[in-house]
Amino acid sequence: MKKHASVLALSLLIAGCSATPYTGETIVESTTPQGLNVIQTSIRAQAPGSKLIGEESELQELSATVEAVNTKTNTLKLKTADNRVVDLKVDPQTGSLKKVKVGDKLVLDFYEAVDFDVRKPTDKELAENGLEVDVAAVAKKGEKPAAVLATQRVDVLTIESIDQQKQLLTLRSGEGFVTVKAKYPENLKVLKVGDTVVVTTSELFAARIKQVG
Repeated sequence: MKKHASVLALSLLIAGCSATPYTGETIVESTTPQGLNVIQTSIRAQAPGSKLIGEESELQELSATVEAVNTKTNTLKLKTADNRVVDLKVDPQTGSLKKVKVGDKLVLDFYEAVDFDVRKPTDKELAENGLEVDVAAVAKKGEKPAAVLATQRVDVLTIESIDQQKQLLTLRSGEGFVTVKAKYPENLKVLKVGDTVVVTTSELFAARIKQVG
């Protein structure tokens, strides 16, 4: 995952806040005809030493029903929510197909979150600024197939200038400068030049077999 500071800054502004910051949580859930379930969550809060903290996250979940299992070729035949039938080759290192039966669900999850915190960064955050950490895990031998891939990155941005009239905010990172337009103009009222914003971006992809019945 390669995130440029401009993308992170834009995520921050889309998150938004006001002169009297909103605190709470909103959840929007929708499902596409293809069976993709999408859950979008927005969280706002205030913490000691921070002007505002928040998170924008999205979970995309897609499931398909197991129609047939071939343990010799490590292949699953799957039926999607819109009645398409596909074959999926499963890496034996991710688990055993002997634990899977017809009617089970293969569930694929993709999770992305952007957390922001308007405060001074810690020494650890400064040391990790711009670095990505990748983690991977698979099911133990003999268990149902499952795998997880995760990436996290911390960026420290500094507010370089604020244009209240044009509703523009310029931020600086180790990768350069980016200027974005505030989606919520009142956001700019609680910020000042020199403020630092700690942004943590996380991505996770998971695949698992869900037993039915």
